[in-house]
Amino acid sequence: MRICLDIRALTPRPTGVGNYILGLLEGFKRVAPTQEICLLARLDNLTCLPGLPNGKLIRAAFAHESHPLGDAWEHLFLPRRLKKDGVDLLHGPAMLAPFDGRGLAVVATVHDLVPFTHPETVPPKYASYMRWHLGRLARSRAWFIAPSQATADELQEILNVDPARVTVVAEAARAAFRVIDDRQALEAARYRLGLDGPFVLYVGNIEPRKNLARLIPAFLRAADQVLPQCKLVITGQRAWLAQRLKSQLGAALDDKRLVFTGYVPDDELPLLMNLALAFAFPTLHEGFGLPALEALACGAPLLAGAVGAVPEVVGQAAVLVDPHSDEAIAQGLARLMQDESLRRQLAQAGPERAARFSWDQAARQTLDVYHRACREEA
Repeated sequence: MRICLDIRALTPRPTGVGNYILGLLEGFKRVAPTQEICLLARLDNLTCLPGLPNGKLIRAAFAHESHPLGDAWEHLFLPRRLKKDGVDLLHGPAMLAPFDGRGLAVVATVHDLVPFTHPETVPPKYASYMRWHLGRLARSRAWFIAPSQATADELQEILNVDPARVTVVAEAARAAFRVIDDRQALEAARYRLGLDGPFVLYVGNIEPRKNLARLIPAFLRAADQVLPQCKLVITGQRAWLAQRLKSQLGAALDDKRLVFTGYVPDDELPLLMNLALAFAFPTLHEGFGLPALEALACGAPLLAGAVGAVPEVVGQAAVLVDPHSDEAIAQGLARLMQDESLRRQLAQAGPERAARFSWDQAARQTLDVYHRACREEA
């Protein structure tokens, strides 16, 4: 079985899907070191790979964002090209894959169905494109991987995908996300980022679905009530519709307790998570919620939205709140700020919960999907 993994969503500053690709490649390397895995990529996708897997590089003519020429190439020419290279299966880890494999088995990972469930949180053109693409893909012979049962249920309920063609393969925190006891390294990270005193941490792109428009005023209210010196550290890149935040919050964004760090690389994030008084993740919808699991692995007391896949992922190891309620978020944060016993309890429960998830297990389950898809295509 010769596999091709499309890594065009992997960028030098990986988030979301990029981290999924890296975790999956790490798992493949450990559990199936002799498995041939070709990479469909452009040269800039290779800059953040620690090493190439056992397989060849197949140059992609277009990036994912190249429409409509890239779509025509992906659906009409790519399957033929891969068959000529002896590839048996193409895996699209970014929800994009050919509608007709032309004898090639096709697997697509669908991380969420936000264009259907929360279209107001993404650009209209993207929502329309993804609704069309996923709707068409759902009617094809593709096999689907969902990171959670919640997402698998949405695939079946919204797109009427045959449950037999959907497999839940949970993601995991990578090894770097762990409890760190090296106080020197922790304090050095605190110094580099200028973080004196206690802080609540948010990690993720700055976009409407991440709910910063509610988190920020809720944090300021909670801090005013119980811990005025506490800061909210917001790490992440400005993403689509980020400009809405300024119009929604105005002068509140100038509060000196708000610290916008921009993108923070993966070697720094575990240090920040270990330093944080609490980790805030009250997003409006998640197909999995990897930053929440990474925070649990680091022992950060977690506040998260009780929606989507998040309760399924974090279990009892977090304070869950209604992300649509400023008051609920503020009350949850205030509890974490002032209740040291609760923070200790969650700090112990978090790593135990995160240990249930493994990229090795994800790799094994993904390989099983590959084998089933190839057997059908044969």
